[in-house]
Amino acid sequence: MPLFRFFMSLSLFFAAGCLGQPTRQPIIDMHRHAPLISSTPATNNMKTQLAELEAHDVVLALMSMTSSEQLDEWSNKASDSTIAAVMMPCPKNLAKPDYYCFPDHEGMPELAWLEANLKSGKVRALHELMFNYDGTLPSSERMRPYWALAEKYDVVVGVHTWSGPPPGASIRRDPNCCPNYDGEIGNPKNLRPVLEMYPGLRIWLQHVGSDGDQKPELWTETLALLADYPNVYLDLSITNSVLPIEVYETAIIRLVDAGFGDRIMFGSDNMPVNPILERMNAIESLSSTQRRDILYNNAANFLRLSPELRRRHANPT
Repeated sequence: MPLFRFFMSLSLFFAAGCLGQPTRQPIIDMHRHAPLISSTPATNNMKTQLAELEAHDVVLALMSMTSSEQLDEWSNKASDSTIAAVMMPCPKNLAKPDYYCFPDHEGMPELAWLEANLKSGKVRALHELMFNYDGTLPSSERMRPYWALAEKYDVVVGVHTWSGPPPGASIRRDPNCCPNYDGEIGNPKNLRPVLEMYPGLRIWLQHVGSDGDQKPELWTETLALLADYPNVYLDLSITNSVLPIEVYETAIIRLVDAGFGDRIMFGSDNMPVNPILERMNAIESLSSTQRRDILYNNAANFLRLSPELRRRHANPT
């Protein structure tokens, strides 16, 4: 796609978020972020994000945290509508602070702190695991105690997969970001050793489809991993928003036709929610039941939400 058309599409996408009408049904957003250390507070702060969620009936959002202070703030003010997660391993920043999250521990949450918060239920997920950005494999020795904690406390884990953003996009707009970036690490095959070592893990693949058909091996490995591990789910964040709608439609139909429609979950990655819903509604081959599953039911099953909480989400007082 020429750059001019891409940026025009991006502008229209954001405009639609302001002008479109929200879809009135409960939604679980499996892919959101509290601000990175380098984020612009005015566009990504708590008040703005919670207003966006409420406006579109997002009843629950997986929200990644980048510091203990951030976890305390969100847990105190937004625990009913968010599930707190922690981000790791964060890429190095060549300027100060040295890492984009948990800078006091080289881009990783301190293990004793994490276990205490997992045990108390304050942290209920690991997300987003940024192996591409950090340049280390999921099966690295550094990650093993974190995988073990995720399995021990039975929390879900969101992993950044596929190639990820090119230089100049996303947080790679920062020239100080990510000197060890390696897009090949996002190949889902790199999660196989982890799933074999920790078979109880519930992992969801993030950004599935974001390379389109440019790297067919990523589709091959994604579908194979889903076939081999029923505890692996996915989101289509970025694919469902800023990429051409043809790429999104092809990805979602491919997954449904392969028998994985019950494992696709909604994820916004902090992009405006309404345009994503409009794009989904434009896919004529999706039934209303399939849309409801993607927007809520699949994630509710993955998260093992109680029947009582599901009823409250469906019929808020």
